[in-house]
Amino acid sequence: MPSGGLLARLDALVTRERVRNYSLIFGVLTLGALVVNTVAGGYPVTRSGNVVTPDYLAHWTGGRLLLDGRATELYDPAVQSALQHAAVPGSTGLSWFVSPPVAAGPYALLALLPYGASALVWTAITAALLVFALTLVRPWVAEGGRRDVAVLAVVFLGSPATLELLGAGQDSAVALVLLLGGLRLLAAGRPGTAGLVLALGIFKPQLFALVPLVLLLQRSHRALAGFAVGVVGLVALTLPLVGVRGWQAWWAALESPLYQQHVQVGQTWKMQSVSSLGTALGAPAWTAYAVFALGAVVLALLLRRGRGLAQTWAITVLTTVVFSPHVMSYDLVLLLPAAAYTLGRVNSRAIRLSAVLTTALVGSIGLRYLLSELGSGWPVLAAPWSALGLLAIWLVLARAPAEQSPGPRPTAGTSGSAVRAVPPMSSSRPVRP
Repeated sequence: MPSGGLLARLDALVTRERVRNYSLIFGVLTLGALVVNTVAGGYPVTRSGNVVTPDYLAHWTGGRLLLDGRATELYDPAVQSALQHAAVPGSTGLSWFVSPPVAAGPYALLALLPYGASALVWTAITAALLVFALTLVRPWVAEGGRRDVAVLAVVFLGSPATLELLGAGQDSAVALVLLLGGLRLLAAGRPGTAGLVLALGIFKPQLFALVPLVLLLQRSHRALAGFAVGVVGLVALTLPLVGVRGWQAWWAALESPLYQQHVQVGQTWKMQSVSSLGTALGAPAWTAYAVFALGAVVLALLLRRGRGLAQTWAITVLTTVVFSPHVMSYDLVLLLPAAAYTLGRVNSRAIRLSAVLTTALVGSIGLRYLLSELGSGWPVLAAPWSALGLLAIWLVLARAPAEQSPGPRPTAGTSGSAVRAVPPMSSSRPVRP
C-alpha cells in the first residue's frame, strides 16, 4: 500500500470524537491510579520510601530553608537531604532544589505548613491554575463553537503532561499562566504590564529565555523594558536574603557533576527536546546549548516575516520546547497556546498524526524506561523520541504563511468543518495536508 494511502487511513481515525474520548479515558484512568496509589501506598510517603509529589518537596525545601534563616545553604545537597528526611520521616533519596533563588520566596509561604498538608494545598493550586489557563487561552481557539473549546479542554486536562505535572508536584502550571497572562496583556495593548508579568517567569528561565528576543523582534520596546525592569527587580529582592553568592551557588549547582550526571544526563528519558535526544544518544553536553542557539537564530529569521500575536507565540513556545536543553514531560503544558492556535487554523494531516505520535511516546515514557532497564542493549528505547514528533509540528508551523491581519475574517474549516469566523488573535489560512 502506498505510504500516502496508509497515512490517509491513519488520519481518518483521528476524529474529534476519538481524540476527546480517548483523552478522557486516559485521563480518568491515570488520575484514578494516582489517587489509589497515594491512598493505598501511604501519604505523604509510600511504603517504599518514595515521597508523593517529589518535585514539590524540592520547592518546599527551598522555602523552608529561607524560613529557617539558612539561605546561604540553599543549594547544599547534604543540607537539603537532612532537612527532607527530618521533615518527612521515612523518605529516602533527595529532591534537589535547583531553581533560581527567586523561586524560593513564594514557596516560603507554603513551607509554613508541614509537608503533607502543604503538598495537598499545592496540588489544589496547580489544578486551579490549569483550569484558569484554559480560560486565558480561549481567544486562540477559532470560533468553531463550544465544541473546539471542549475538545481542547479534555485533551489538555487528560494529557500525559498535565497528569505528570499533578503527580510530580511541579510548577509548570505557574509558568503557563504567566505566559498566557502576559500575552493577553499584550493583546489588550498593555505592553509594559505584560513585560512585568512575563518577567516573573524567570523562576523557570529555560522556558522564558526566548521571551526578550521575541519582544525585541516584535519591536515591543515597552514590553521589553517592563521585562528588564521585572527581572532586575526580582533579582534585587533576593539579594538581602541570598546575596550575590546565592546566585553564584545556584549556577555552580547547575554546573556541578552531580547535576550533570543525575539530572541533565540521568533524566534525559523524561525530557522532550531535540537537545535532550542528542544527549541521550551520546552527543557531548555542549551540543545541547548549540542546538538551542540554533533554534533561537531560526526563530529570529521566522519572525522577520511579520506575524500576528497568536502565530508568533505559538511558534515561540514550540521553538522553546523543541530546542531548549532542559524541558521535561510536564513542561509540555506550555504548548497549550500552540495547541489552541493549531486546532482550527493549521489542522493538517501532518499536525494531527505528529500530535498523536508525540502523545503516545510521552504517555509511554515510564513503560519504555522500565523496558530499557531490562538489558544493556535497550537504553535507546528510553530516549526522548517524542522530540521528533514535536519537531515535525514545529516545521509545519514554521512553514505556515505569515499572518498579519488582526481583524476577524471567515475561513474554511478543515476536515469537513463549516465556514467560521476567526477571532482577532487568529489566522485565516489553514495549512493543507
